Amino acid sequence: GKVNCKNMKQDCPVHACPRATLLPGHCCPTCPKEKSPGPPFDTFEYFQDKEDDLEKPYNDRSYLNSEGMARDDARTEFVALLTSGSEPWHPTSSAVAKARFTLLRSYLLFSISYERLGRPSRVRFSNPEGNVLFEHPVQKSAAPEDGMLCGMWRTVSKANIQLLRGEQLRVSLITRAQPSGEVHGHIVKHRALFAETFGAILTSSDPTHLGAGGMAMLTLSDTENNLHFILMARGLLEPGAGESPWVPLRVRILHQGQTLREVHTNITMEDPDFAEVLSELSAHELQWLVQGQLRIVAETVLPTKTGSVGSAKLELHKNGTLEYQVSRRYASSSWVSRGVLPPPACPLTTCPQARGTWENPSARDAHMLLQNELFLNVATKDWAEGELRGQVISLPYSGLLARY
Repeated sequence: GKVNCKNMKQDCPVHACPRATLLPGHCCPTCPKEKSPGPPFDTFEYFQDKEDDLEKPYNDRSYLNSEGMARDDARTEFVALLTSGSEPWHPTSSAVAKARFTLLRSYLLFSISYERLGRPSRVRFSNPEGNVLFEHPVQKSAAPEDGMLCGMWRTVSKANIQLLRGEQLRVSLITRAQPSGEVHGHIVKHRALFAETFGAILTSSDPTHLGAGGMAMLTLSDTENNLHFILMARGLLEPGAGESPWVPLRVRILHQGQTLREVHTNITMEDPDFAEVLSELSAHELQWLVQGQLRIVAETVLPTKTGSVGSAKLELHKNGTLEYQVSRRYASSSWVSRGVLPPPACPLTTCPQARGTWENPSARDAHMLLQNELFLNVATKDWAEGELRGQVISLPYSGLLARY
């Protein structure tokens, strides 16, 4: 549980009797024949603190995050995603690394896993100005095929600890090919660190795609076979001018090339991270997870310019069904079924409109709709991945509904 300590002497009430006495087991003095007042505990502050914790529903152990542990035993967890594309450096490699740090008093312990990277020679810590604060030499006896190194920064100064807690420190892996650092990343705190029991490093399927990579932090629920994961990525999205800030992301869990689970969401350049829960893992999935036989794949679905234009209207009914109406012009081929929406009853290329009903959207689907996080994708015969696509947003009442 959680314990709040507070000096209550200053909050004890002032009594009218001249000789108030402090009884055994009581916190405040009381007058004779007077009931002991309840402890002046600031219940609002306590429950406000609990409400702040409830806003972090990462998993069943969300109350025990890294910051809470730091208050209990002077131990704080940090993490860093390292790629070669972090500013002010320019991408020079497709290597990716995940670094995990534990601050224990004035000692900073770290373990770093990496892929597509030769054996590092040093681990460098620097401040925001690029000044080197500490370098840890990597032992030559470490096997390069292990893809992992460990070390310790002893007696970290208070100034550097302040930079660390303020997420101002950077870490770099130095290699013989890149003496200035082949991969770099900011050291940050994250609420998922305390509960993380499984992890993954994501590299680009295209080795020529430099500076891109990601990592996944995963854990199982305490009481159910649910897998919680948070995906952090860098370099997946390229800034585009005049385009929608939302980009669809597809995340798949694979076993021997077969898709076991698939999740769709939308991300932005400003917030490319993604969290999800995969519920009710089977016995086989749990076994493959602990044996390291599962792979996680993240793919962005970038739109294709087809020259077609259109509009859509959607209405969510009280019974949970979603009715839609899509209009298009300058289309190149016939409608086809794609995604969760059923195909419209108008298959001709010249069809100006299509109507239909989504009978069974889930609560998550409705939530994303009401949060303006859903996209409508219209697939056709010639464009199987989608000829028209747009973001669904709520329409405030201003007489505009009369146009439909």
